Amino acid sequence: MNTKPSLVAAVSAVLVLLFAGSATAQTAANKKAVINKTRDLMSKIPAQHQKLLSSGMNRILQLAQVLNDDHSKMGDAGTITISPKAGLAAAIAPLAPIPGPGPGGTTRVSDPRLDFVDSVMTGFTQSETSSAWCGNTVVAGYNDSGAFARTATSFDAPWSFSSASYSSDGGRTFVDIGVMNPGTDPINFIAGDPVVACTSPTQFYYSSIFASGVDSSGNFFNGVAVNTSSDGGRTWSNPVAAVAKDFNHGIDKPWLAADPTNANRLYVTYTDFDFSGFSGLPGARCPNDIRYAIELVSSTNGGSTWGAPVTVHEECYFAGGFNGVQGSNPVVAPDGTVYVGYEFYPAAVPNNEIHLAKSTDHGQTFAAPVKVSDVLPNGNFGLLQGGFRNNEFPQVAIDRSRGSSRGTIYVAWSDGIDNLVQDQPFLIGTYAYPDVMVAKSVDGGHTFTVPQAVSPQPSSFTGRGRDQFFPGLAVDRRGAVGVCYYDRRQDPQNTVIDRYCSVSQNQGASWQEHRVSAANWIPAHASDEVINLFYIGDYDALTNDFLLQHGGFFGAFEVQTKGNPDVVAARLATED
Repeated sequence: MNTKPSLVAAVSAVLVLLFAGSATAQTAANKKAVINKTRDLMSKIPAQHQKLLSSGMNRILQLAQVLNDDHSKMGDAGTITISPKAGLAAAIAPLAPIPGPGPGGTTRVSDPRLDFVDSVMTGFTQSETSSAWCGNTVVAGYNDSGAFARTATSFDAPWSFSSASYSSDGGRTFVDIGVMNPGTDPINFIAGDPVVACTSPTQFYYSSIFASGVDSSGNFFNGVAVNTSSDGGRTWSNPVAAVAKDFNHGIDKPWLAADPTNANRLYVTYTDFDFSGFSGLPGARCPNDIRYAIELVSSTNGGSTWGAPVTVHEECYFAGGFNGVQGSNPVVAPDGTVYVGYEFYPAAVPNNEIHLAKSTDHGQTFAAPVKVSDVLPNGNFGLLQGGFRNNEFPQVAIDRSRGSSRGTIYVAWSDGIDNLVQDQPFLIGTYAYPDVMVAKSVDGGHTFTVPQAVSPQPSSFTGRGRDQFFPGLAVDRRGAVGVCYYDRRQDPQNTVIDRYCSVSQNQGASWQEHRVSAANWIPAHASDEVINLFYIGDYDALTNDFLLQHGGFFGAFEVQTKGNPDVVAARLATED
């Protein structure tokens, strides 16, 4: 793990003081032990697949390094008193709509008044967004290092690296709640990678990595947390573990979906980095081997309880030829069929693959996956110009309109296959400028069309290439398809970043482009001391009105026009 020296000098000093001043030493020791167990497990993943770990998991690993750093030069911790912060209340009391439009006419989603309130080293990165839209209510979830600054005031406090904002006027104005509720157990740590879903204008759900918790038997676990709101995102329940596994398992990259045919049925998918095959316990699916698996859990009572994990796709690493899987994305069709898209990493060929698996029995079993397309890793093996990480994880959406296109499945991802250039052959090799691609299926996911770029590189572009990445995908009530993504076409040097959306009114036959960020920005991803140095996020999702009452799309996304990451949004209309 690469970490700047100032991280050790600043954040570790704070955390060691918190440890020293903890009222319950056992709680501190337990929380540190839980985080260290996750670190130790993830360190066993083969080097070529370390890059598969999500931003949330990398954040846990970075925190583990801070907690275990040598503090011998930090001085006498007992001479300094650190009291819990009241920054949230001081900055916005009471919570109120965020003033003013965002840059370039966008809507502000995260509140910039909270930046730097609790810390000059952390507390000012909001990124990696997911939104849910039901009627006139919109809730956006995002990673928030400010939430961490407000909750990690001691080891005796439950921690959260996530927050949300809600809107009751269709996404025109938002209120930042400041922190996603981590519950009351001091061992709890909600570590980010949020996904939001809704089933009514009041009922919302929020999933995230559960880096540590305690089950009903008192055993520590890691897994996936789901919080519930019954008042349109204003307040949230304590987290419920949708999946909880012992420390033979590393649970990563969760995603949440709601069933449009049953408001009480929810699905969560995730990746299980499973080392239980080395434990000697009976029943291990990959004996004496590492198991990479996309799994699904489901709830039939609105997230109160969750069923046993179901395997969507698994690979035994050594026995299966060094393959891997990651980046799952579930969606539910208008007839209740469950589809899960994800990226497959075959070791034997140069390209990765986009896969889609299907369940016709509400996620109890899955048919063999279908390969949607080959995909070439973006940039320089997942690292884009400017030094930040990227992925090709797919986004899946299904047409639930009443027209002839109902049931059409769309899959979007970024692919470097069409613009691969030589770049510093001795040190780098090649660089793949990615395009956002879309393929569709009209036969229930059995076959897919040849992928097409939604916005090919303009003929007027004068540079070597431009990056498009992190596409979000949705289909509205009339069957219009929306894809929103980051784009560097405004800069021949491929440096500044804009947000574009492409909309198709004819099932992907043609696309109309919209620039939704009139103010572009240069990535400053190393500005926050508790954020991985190579991180600007892993995704920014797009949504339509789940209740099909309104047309168009809503998408939150990250900007850095102030020099630090904030979340803004744009709403696209598709109807007169």
